[in-house]
Amino acid sequence: MEVSVGRSDSRYSMIRVFKALAVLVVVAVVAYATVPAVRTAVRTAGLLPELLELGVRPLSAVTPAPRRITTTYGTPVPDRLDVYLPADARPDRSRAAVVLSLGIHPLPLDHPDVVRVAGAIARLGVVVGVPESTALRATRVTAEEPGRLAEAFLVVSALPEVDPARVGLAGFSAGASVALVAAADPRIVDRVAYVSAFGAYADAETLLVDVATRTSELHGVVAPWHPEVGIRRDVTALMIGAIEHSPQRERLAGLLGPVVEAETAPQGPDEAVLATLTHPDVRAAYLLFTSPTRPEARAALAGATAAVRAPLEAISPLAVAASIRGRVFLLHGEADTSIAVSHARLIAETLPEGVLGRLTIFRLFQHVQPGKEGLDLDDLPDVWELYLYLHDIVALATE
Repeated sequence: MEVSVGRSDSRYSMIRVFKALAVLVVVAVVAYATVPAVRTAVRTAGLLPELLELGVRPLSAVTPAPRRITTTYGTPVPDRLDVYLPADARPDRSRAAVVLSLGIHPLPLDHPDVVRVAGAIARLGVVVGVPESTALRATRVTAEEPGRLAEAFLVVSALPEVDPARVGLAGFSAGASVALVAAADPRIVDRVAYVSAFGAYADAETLLVDVATRTSELHGVVAPWHPEVGIRRDVTALMIGAIEHSPQRERLAGLLGPVVEAETAPQGPDEAVLATLTHPDVRAAYLLFTSPTRPEARAALAGATAAVRAPLEAISPLAVAASIRGRVFLLHGEADTSIAVSHARLIAETLPEGVLGRLTIFRLFQHVQPGKEGLDLDDLPDVWELYLYLHDIVALATE
Protein backbone atom coordinates (compact mmCIF):
# COMPACT_ATOMS: atom_id res chain seq x y z
CA MET A 1 0.00 0.00 0.00
CA GLU A 2 1.48 3.33 -1.02
CA VAL A 3 1.03 6.45 1.05
CA SER A 4 1.27 9.75 -0.81
CA VAL A 5 1.81 13.13 0.73
CA GLY A 6 -0.53 15.68 -0.77
CA ARG A 7 0.30 19.25 -1.61
CA SER A 8 -1.69 20.44 1.41
CA ASP A 9 0.40 18.28 3.75
CA SER A 10 3.64 19.71 2.32
CA ARG A 11 2.29 23.21 2.70
CA TYR A 12 1.36 22.45 6.32
CA SER A 13 4.89 21.18 6.99
CA MET A 14 6.41 24.34 5.54
CA ILE A 15 4.08 26.48 7.63
CA ARG A 16 5.26 24.67 10.75
CA VAL A 17 8.90 25.26 9.79
CA PHE A 18 8.29 28.97 9.20
CA LYS A 19 6.43 29.26 12.51
CA ALA A 20 9.30 27.57 14.33
CA LEU A 21 11.80 29.90 12.67
CA ALA A 22 9.65 32.89 13.55
CA VAL A 23 9.55 31.79 17.17
CA LEU A 24 13.34 31.41 17.20
CA VAL A 25 13.77 34.88 15.71
CA VAL A 26 11.43 36.37 18.30
CA VAL A 27 13.25 34.57 21.11
CA ALA A 28 16.61 35.77 19.77
CA VAL A 29 15.39 39.37 19.49
CA VAL A 30 13.86 39.31 22.97
CA ALA A 31 16.99 37.73 24.42
CA TYR A 32 19.20 40.35 22.75
CA ALA A 33 16.98 43.14 24.01
CA THR A 34 16.57 41.91 27.57
CA VAL A 35 19.52 39.67 28.50
CA PRO A 36 22.84 41.55 28.85
CA ALA A 37 24.91 38.37 28.50
CA VAL A 38 23.30 37.62 25.13
CA ARG A 39 23.92 41.17 23.90
CA THR A 40 27.55 40.94 24.97
CA ALA A 41 28.07 37.63 23.18
CA VAL A 42 26.52 38.97 19.96
CA ARG A 43 28.44 42.25 20.12
CA THR A 44 31.74 40.46 20.73
CA ALA A 45 31.07 38.05 17.88
CA GLY A 46 30.43 41.05 15.63
CA LEU A 47 33.53 42.93 16.78
CA LEU A 48 35.98 40.04 16.36
CA PRO A 49 36.00 39.81 12.53
CA GLU A 50 36.26 43.59 12.24
CA LEU A 51 39.43 43.62 14.34
CA LEU A 52 40.92 40.59 12.59
CA GLU A 53 40.28 41.96 9.09
CA LEU A 54 38.51 38.78 8.02
CA GLY A 55 36.85 40.44 5.05
CA VAL A 56 33.45 40.18 6.74
CA ARG A 57 32.32 43.24 8.69
CA PRO A 58 29.03 42.41 10.41
CA LEU A 59 29.02 45.45 12.69
CA SER A 60 29.56 47.76 9.75
CA ALA A 61 26.75 46.03 7.87
CA VAL A 62 24.07 46.41 10.55
CA THR A 63 25.04 49.55 12.48
CA PRO A 64 25.32 53.18 11.36
CA ALA A 65 28.74 54.76 11.04
CA PRO A 66 29.93 56.75 14.07
CA ARG A 67 30.54 60.48 13.94
CA ARG A 68 34.19 61.52 14.14
CA ILE A 69 35.14 64.86 15.62
CA THR A 70 38.61 66.31 16.12
CA THR A 71 39.77 68.28 19.14
CA THR A 72 42.99 68.68 21.11
CA TYR A 73 44.42 67.67 24.47
CA GLY A 74 47.54 68.21 26.55
CA THR A 75 49.58 71.10 27.88
CA PRO A 76 51.65 73.14 27.31
CA VAL A 77 51.78 71.95 23.67
CA PRO A 78 48.49 70.39 22.56
CA ASP A 79 48.22 67.31 20.40
CA ARG A 80 45.37 66.14 18.20
CA LEU A 81 42.59 63.98 19.65
CA ASP A 82 40.01 62.24 17.45
CA VAL A 83 36.73 61.22 19.09
CA TYR A 84 34.35 58.65 17.59
CA LEU A 85 30.78 59.09 18.79
CA PRO A 86 28.17 56.35 18.21
CA ALA A 87 25.60 57.55 15.68
CA ASP A 88 22.84 57.74 18.31
CA ALA A 89 24.98 59.31 21.06
CA ARG A 90 23.31 62.18 22.89
CA PRO A 91 24.62 64.67 25.49
CA ASP A 92 23.08 62.69 28.34
CA ARG A 93 26.20 61.30 30.09
CA SER A 94 25.10 57.74 29.32
CA ARG A 95 27.91 56.31 27.22
CA ALA A 96 30.94 54.29 28.23
CA ALA A 97 34.20 55.39 26.61
CA VAL A 98 37.70 54.13 25.95
CA VAL A 99 40.91 56.02 25.13
CA LEU A 100 43.37 54.24 22.84
CA SER A 101 47.16 54.47 23.22
CA LEU A 102 48.79 53.41 19.94
CA GLY A 103 52.44 53.02 20.92
CA ILE A 104 55.74 53.80 19.17
CA HIS A 105 55.58 54.47 15.41
CA PRO A 106 51.81 54.92 15.62
CA LEU A 107 49.81 54.97 12.43
CA PRO A 108 48.44 58.41 11.49
CA LEU A 109 45.01 59.06 12.98
CA ASP A 110 43.53 59.08 9.47
CA HIS A 111 45.03 55.71 8.56
CA PRO A 112 42.36 53.18 7.48
CA ASP A 113 43.40 50.69 10.19
CA VAL A 114 43.00 53.28 12.97
CA VAL A 115 39.65 54.40 11.57
CA ARG A 116 38.50 50.77 11.20
CA VAL A 117 39.37 49.73 14.75
CA ALA A 118 38.09 52.89 16.45
CA GLY A 119 34.98 52.88 14.30
CA ALA A 120 34.21 49.23 15.07
CA ILE A 121 34.42 49.86 18.81
CA ALA A 122 32.20 52.94 18.49
CA ARG A 123 29.61 50.83 16.66
CA LEU A 124 29.20 48.88 19.91
CA GLY A 125 27.85 52.08 21.47
CA VAL A 126 31.13 53.13 23.10
CA VAL A 127 32.73 56.56 22.66
CA VAL A 128 36.33 56.15 21.46
CA GLY A 129 39.13 58.67 21.93
CA VAL A 130 42.31 58.32 19.85
CA PRO A 131 45.05 60.78 20.90
CA GLU A 132 48.02 61.55 18.73
CA SER A 133 51.45 61.67 20.40
CA THR A 134 54.26 63.74 18.92
CA ALA A 135 56.81 61.97 21.14
CA LEU A 136 55.72 58.41 20.32
CA ARG A 137 55.63 59.26 16.63
CA ALA A 138 59.30 60.28 16.98
CA THR A 139 60.22 57.01 18.79
CA ARG A 140 60.48 58.75 22.15
CA VAL A 141 58.73 57.32 25.21
CA THR A 142 59.21 60.28 27.53
CA ALA A 143 58.52 60.54 31.24
CA GLU A 144 55.69 62.96 30.38
CA GLU A 145 53.85 60.52 28.11
CA PRO A 146 51.68 58.78 30.78
CA GLY A 147 50.60 62.17 32.13
CA ARG A 148 49.62 63.32 28.65
CA LEU A 149 47.53 60.19 28.17
CA ALA A 150 45.84 60.98 31.49
CA GLU A 151 45.02 64.42 30.08
CA ALA A 152 43.43 62.81 27.02
CA PHE A 153 41.44 60.59 29.39
CA LEU A 154 40.16 63.68 31.22
CA VAL A 155 39.10 65.35 27.95
CA VAL A 156 37.12 62.28 26.86
CA SER A 157 35.61 61.85 30.34
CA ALA A 158 34.32 65.43 30.23
CA LEU A 159 32.40 64.96 26.95
CA PRO A 160 28.66 65.44 27.46
CA GLU A 161 27.94 62.04 25.89
CA VAL A 162 30.22 60.15 28.29
CA ASP A 163 29.55 58.67 31.71
CA PRO A 164 32.79 59.60 33.56
CA ALA A 165 32.50 56.50 35.76
CA ARG A 166 32.72 54.17 32.73
CA VAL A 167 35.90 55.21 30.94
CA GLY A 168 38.78 52.84 30.24
CA LEU A 169 42.19 52.79 28.56
CA ALA A 170 43.41 50.41 25.86
CA GLY A 171 47.02 50.35 24.72
CA PHE A 172 49.20 48.49 22.27
CA SER A 173 52.91 47.67 22.72
CA ALA A 174 54.71 50.60 24.38
CA GLY A 175 51.36 52.38 24.34
CA ALA A 176 50.01 49.62 26.58
CA SER A 177 52.77 50.30 29.10
CA VAL A 178 52.02 54.02 28.95
CA ALA A 179 48.34 53.23 29.57
CA LEU A 180 49.18 51.15 32.64
CA VAL A 181 51.33 53.93 34.09
CA ALA A 182 48.66 56.52 33.25
CA ALA A 183 46.08 54.43 35.12
CA ALA A 184 47.98 55.20 38.34
CA ASP A 185 48.05 58.96 37.70
CA PRO A 186 46.55 60.63 40.82
CA ARG A 187 44.22 62.69 38.63
CA ILE A 188 42.46 59.63 37.21
CA VAL A 189 43.44 56.62 39.37
CA ASP A 190 39.98 56.44 40.95
CA ARG A 191 38.22 56.97 37.62
CA VAL A 192 39.82 54.40 35.31
CA ALA A 193 37.31 51.59 34.90
CA TYR A 194 39.76 49.22 33.20
CA VAL A 195 42.99 48.97 31.22
CA SER A 196 43.44 46.65 28.27
CA ALA A 197 47.17 46.16 27.64
CA PHE A 198 48.23 44.27 24.53
CA GLY A 199 51.97 43.50 24.30
CA ALA A 200 53.10 45.76 27.15
CA TYR A 201 56.57 45.79 28.68
CA ALA A 202 56.68 45.64 32.47
CA ASP A 203 59.87 47.55 33.19
CA ALA A 204 61.91 49.72 30.83
CA GLU A 205 65.31 48.71 32.25
CA THR A 206 64.39 45.02 32.04
CA LEU A 207 63.37 45.52 28.41
CA LEU A 208 66.75 47.15 27.70
CA VAL A 209 68.54 44.17 29.26
CA ASP A 210 66.35 41.70 27.35
CA VAL A 211 67.04 43.34 24.01
CA ALA A 212 70.75 43.92 24.64
CA THR A 213 71.47 40.33 25.70
CA ARG A 214 68.89 38.53 23.53
CA THR A 215 67.49 36.80 26.60
CA SER A 216 64.44 36.98 28.86
CA GLU A 217 64.11 36.18 32.54
CA LEU A 218 61.28 35.11 34.82
CA HIS A 219 61.63 33.97 38.43
CA GLY A 220 65.39 33.80 38.04
CA VAL A 221 65.26 31.52 35.00
CA VAL A 222 67.05 32.98 31.96
CA ALA A 223 65.96 31.83 28.50
CA PRO A 224 67.22 32.66 25.00
CA TRP A 225 65.10 35.23 23.19
CA HIS A 226 65.47 36.64 19.71
CA PRO A 227 64.18 40.22 19.47
CA GLU A 228 63.51 41.43 15.94
CA VAL A 229 65.82 44.06 14.53
CA GLY A 230 63.15 46.78 14.70
CA ILE A 231 62.86 46.59 18.48
CA ARG A 232 66.66 46.45 18.78
CA ARG A 233 66.90 49.72 16.86
CA ASP A 234 64.05 51.35 18.79
CA VAL A 235 65.41 50.44 22.22
CA THR A 236 68.90 51.62 21.30
CA ALA A 237 67.45 54.92 20.07
CA LEU A 238 65.46 55.21 23.30
CA MET A 239 68.61 54.81 25.39
CA ILE A 240 70.71 57.18 23.29
CA GLY A 241 67.92 59.75 23.26
CA ALA A 242 67.86 59.78 27.06
CA ILE A 243 71.49 60.95 27.20
CA GLU A 244 72.36 64.63 27.10
CA HIS A 245 73.94 65.91 23.91
CA SER A 246 77.73 65.70 23.78
CA PRO A 247 80.39 64.74 21.23
CA GLN A 248 80.71 61.32 22.84
CA ARG A 249 76.95 60.72 22.60
CA GLU A 250 77.03 61.51 18.90
CA ARG A 251 79.47 58.61 18.45
CA LEU A 252 77.17 56.06 20.07
CA ALA A 253 74.89 55.30 17.14
CA GLY A 254 77.90 54.51 14.95
CA LEU A 255 79.57 52.42 17.64
CA LEU A 256 76.46 50.42 18.46
CA GLY A 257 75.10 50.09 14.92
CA PRO A 258 76.97 46.86 14.03
CA VAL A 259 76.11 45.32 17.41
CA VAL A 260 72.41 46.15 17.08
CA GLU A 261 72.15 44.93 13.49
CA ALA A 262 73.92 41.64 14.19
CA GLU A 263 71.64 38.62 14.66
CA THR A 264 74.04 37.08 17.16
CA ALA A 265 74.27 38.12 20.80
CA PRO A 266 77.07 40.55 21.76
CA GLN A 267 80.36 39.13 22.99
CA GLY A 268 81.56 42.04 25.12
CA PRO A 269 82.87 45.58 24.63
CA ASP A 270 85.85 46.59 22.59
CA GLU A 271 88.23 47.67 25.34
CA ALA A 272 90.00 50.17 23.09
CA VAL A 273 86.69 51.89 22.33
CA LEU A 274 85.60 51.73 25.95
CA ALA A 275 88.76 53.52 27.05
CA THR A 276 87.72 56.57 24.98
CA LEU A 277 84.27 56.85 26.58
CA THR A 278 84.43 58.90 29.77
CA HIS A 279 80.88 60.26 29.93
CA PRO A 280 79.09 57.98 32.46
CA ASP A 281 75.88 57.63 30.47
CA VAL A 282 77.61 57.10 27.14
CA ARG A 283 79.85 54.52 28.78
CA ALA A 284 76.85 52.83 30.41
CA ALA A 285 74.98 52.62 27.09
CA TYR A 286 77.98 51.16 25.27
CA LEU A 287 78.54 48.58 28.00
CA LEU A 288 74.84 47.71 28.08
CA PHE A 289 74.48 46.91 24.40
CA THR A 290 77.75 44.97 24.25
CA SER A 291 77.07 42.93 27.40
CA PRO A 292 77.12 39.15 26.85
CA THR A 293 75.19 38.38 30.07
CA ARG A 294 72.29 39.82 32.02
CA PRO A 295 74.32 40.53 35.18
CA GLU A 296 76.80 42.54 33.11
CA ALA A 297 73.97 44.41 31.40
CA ARG A 298 72.38 45.20 34.77
CA ALA A 299 75.71 46.43 36.07
CA ALA A 300 76.09 48.66 33.03
CA LEU A 301 72.70 50.28 33.63
CA ALA A 302 73.56 50.77 37.29
CA GLY A 303 76.43 52.97 36.11
CA ALA A 304 74.09 55.39 34.36
CA THR A 305 73.15 58.65 36.05
CA ALA A 306 69.77 59.44 37.57
CA ALA A 307 69.09 61.71 34.57
CA VAL A 308 68.83 58.55 32.44
CA ARG A 309 67.41 56.04 34.92
CA ALA A 310 64.65 58.20 36.44
CA PRO A 311 62.81 58.69 33.11
CA LEU A 312 63.02 54.94 32.51
CA GLU A 313 61.34 54.29 35.84
CA ALA A 314 58.69 56.91 35.02
CA ILE A 315 57.52 54.84 32.04
CA SER A 316 57.66 51.45 33.81
CA PRO A 317 54.35 49.83 34.84
CA LEU A 318 56.02 47.79 37.60
CA ALA A 319 56.94 51.02 39.38
CA VAL A 320 53.25 51.93 39.82
CA ALA A 321 51.43 48.61 39.49
CA ALA A 322 50.58 48.49 43.19
CA SER A 323 48.63 51.74 42.83
CA ILE A 324 46.39 50.68 39.93
CA ARG A 325 42.74 50.27 40.95
CA GLY A 326 40.85 49.72 37.69
CA ARG A 327 40.56 46.19 36.30
CA VAL A 328 43.53 45.17 34.15
CA PHE A 329 43.35 42.85 31.15
CA LEU A 330 46.65 41.62 29.71
CA LEU A 331 47.18 40.14 26.26
CA HIS A 332 50.53 38.88 24.94
CA GLY A 333 51.99 36.46 22.41
CA GLU A 334 54.08 33.54 23.63
CA ALA A 335 56.35 33.97 20.60
CA ASP A 336 56.46 37.78 20.72
CA THR A 337 59.78 38.98 19.31
CA SER A 338 59.27 42.64 20.19
CA ILE A 339 58.57 42.37 23.92
CA ALA A 340 59.14 39.04 25.66
CA VAL A 341 56.08 37.33 27.13
CA SER A 342 57.78 37.33 30.54
CA HIS A 343 56.75 40.99 30.86
CA ALA A 344 53.04 40.15 30.82
CA ARG A 345 53.55 37.62 33.58
CA LEU A 346 55.59 40.09 35.64
CA ILE A 347 52.80 42.67 35.42
CA ALA A 348 50.15 40.11 36.33
CA GLU A 349 52.10 39.02 39.41
CA THR A 350 52.67 42.59 40.61
CA LEU A 351 49.11 43.90 40.42
CA PRO A 352 47.13 44.19 43.66
CA GLU A 353 44.82 41.33 44.53
CA GLY A 354 41.56 41.46 42.61
CA VAL A 355 42.79 43.91 39.95
CA LEU A 356 43.78 41.40 37.26
CA GLY A 357 40.75 40.72 35.09
CA ARG A 358 42.32 38.30 32.62
CA LEU A 359 45.77 37.25 31.41
CA THR A 360 45.65 35.83 27.88
CA ILE A 361 48.75 34.36 26.27
CA PHE A 362 48.47 33.65 22.55
CA ARG A 363 50.13 30.52 21.26
CA LEU A 364 50.86 31.77 17.73
CA PHE A 365 49.70 35.37 17.30
CA GLN A 366 52.56 37.85 17.12
CA HIS A 367 53.10 41.30 18.60
CA VAL A 368 49.80 43.28 18.66
CA GLN A 369 48.84 42.12 15.14
CA PRO A 370 46.61 39.05 15.49
CA GLY A 371 45.71 37.68 12.10
CA LYS A 372 47.71 40.31 10.20
CA GLU A 373 49.28 37.64 7.99
CA GLY A 374 46.01 35.74 7.55
CA LEU A 375 44.46 32.94 9.56
CA ASP A 376 44.33 29.16 9.25
CA LEU A 377 43.06 26.28 11.37
CA ASP A 378 46.11 26.37 13.62
CA ASP A 379 45.06 29.87 14.71
CA LEU A 380 41.61 28.84 15.94
CA PRO A 381 42.67 28.41 19.60
CA ASP A 382 44.12 31.94 19.56
CA VAL A 383 40.98 33.31 17.90
CA TRP A 384 38.88 31.73 20.66
CA GLU A 385 41.13 33.19 23.36
CA LEU A 386 40.84 36.61 21.74
CA TYR A 387 37.04 36.26 21.71
CA LEU A 388 37.01 35.46 25.44
CA TYR A 389 39.32 38.40 26.15
CA LEU A 390 37.19 40.83 24.16
CA HIS A 391 34.02 39.40 25.71
CA ASP A 392 35.17 40.38 29.19
CA ILE A 393 35.97 43.93 28.12
CA VAL A 394 32.79 44.37 26.05
CA ALA A 395 30.78 43.20 29.05
CA LEU A 396 32.53 45.68 31.31
CA ALA A 397 32.01 48.54 28.89
CA THR A 398 28.47 47.89 27.71
CA GLU A 399 26.47 45.92 30.30
